[in-house]
Amino acid sequence: MEKTSKGRVKVGIYLCAILMMGVIAVSSNIANIIGAFPEANQTTVITYLISIPCLIVIPMTIITGKLMGSIPKKTLMLIGVLLWLAGGVVPFFMDSLNMILVMRIVFGIGLGMVQSLCAALVVENFENPNERGKIMGNMTAFQMLGAIIFSLVAGNLGTISWNVAFLVHLMAIISLIATIVCIPYKKPEKVTETGEKVKFKPTGMMWVWCIAFFVYMIAGQTYSNSASSIITELKLGGSAAAGYSLALFALGGLIMGFIFGKILSACKRMTLTVGCFLLAASYLIMTFAPNLALSYVGAFVCGLAFSICMPCILTGAGSSVDQASSEMATSIATCLQNAGMAVCPYIVTPAGAALAVSAGGKLIPNQWSMIFAVIVVVILAIVFMIINMRNKKAA
Repeated sequence: MEKTSKGRVKVGIYLCAILMMGVIAVSSNIANIIGAFPEANQTTVITYLISIPCLIVIPMTIITGKLMGSIPKKTLMLIGVLLWLAGGVVPFFMDSLNMILVMRIVFGIGLGMVQSLCAALVVENFENPNERGKIMGNMTAFQMLGAIIFSLVAGNLGTISWNVAFLVHLMAIISLIATIVCIPYKKPEKVTETGEKVKFKPTGMMWVWCIAFFVYMIAGQTYSNSASSIITELKLGGSAAAGYSLALFALGGLIMGFIFGKILSACKRMTLTVGCFLLAASYLIMTFAPNLALSYVGAFVCGLAFSICMPCILTGAGSSVDQASSEMATSIATCLQNAGMAVCPYIVTPAGAALAVSAGGKLIPNQWSMIFAVIVVVILAIVFMIINMRNKKAA
């Protein structure tokens, strides 16, 4: 592929990646939406707007991985972005929470397709592992950029009216144009040069990477579930302060995404281990921060850690199988990423509550949840440290 063509493909991938955290686009406007539907409780509104789309993403990543074997990725990305756009914007015209739920399901389908396809397009168009890793890092940066833009724009639109915030999803028009102009049209290779059908061939190491993503996100999602609550419960700040924490998290992820290639070159096989230890450090900072400023430092460092670990795991999963199987490998990894996010509150929250009781109430449950997540991510770091040391010794 020529240099100019590669550059165009990168632009297309990056401008689609800004949609990958789109599920949080209206999260800053949740309170206004709850007020618009007094007959529904807070849990129902959050479930309809946030939880359901996240659950839909899980099977869609696998389905999309299957579809890539017979439908060009450009076609699938066009469909995914259009579903994302329609599912996001149409609720602006609705006054029924049940109809909004239907559109959020459509939105979840589109989101699942976009998440799978962004990673698969990197794997398909860039074979060099170092280049692939750098692009995965940049992709994460644009993902975080999208999170910042969505949070700020939707928050301001929500001050006009609860439904106006949904218009933030019009940003997908940029992604739609980028898909049409920049993403190459390639027909899937159904057969090999010998005439045999291309089959998915998973490897043991692929499953290690995919399970690692599941475990990592159980710990990683704890930031969203517990960090903001710690700020308010310890009276370090109010809900606005918690919102700034999310913005600083995304800023950290944005910055690290752009310099990830240099981190990868410096740390090589140990990059994921470094990222995991950095995440653990950020959690400890936020858990024991005596003031809001230090809590913000922890959130920023947390964003840095995320943009190290996520591209590492996706690149590892895609590179641990042959080229023909790499697309499905990244889809499975993305599926387990979302599964880890979904089960996080059912594992980490009870663990935090149990530790709080056993410790005699010295820390609040959300602080113990963060500490439990630290234990999980440190174990993951040690496991990959051992794997890399053995691989280095074998080599």
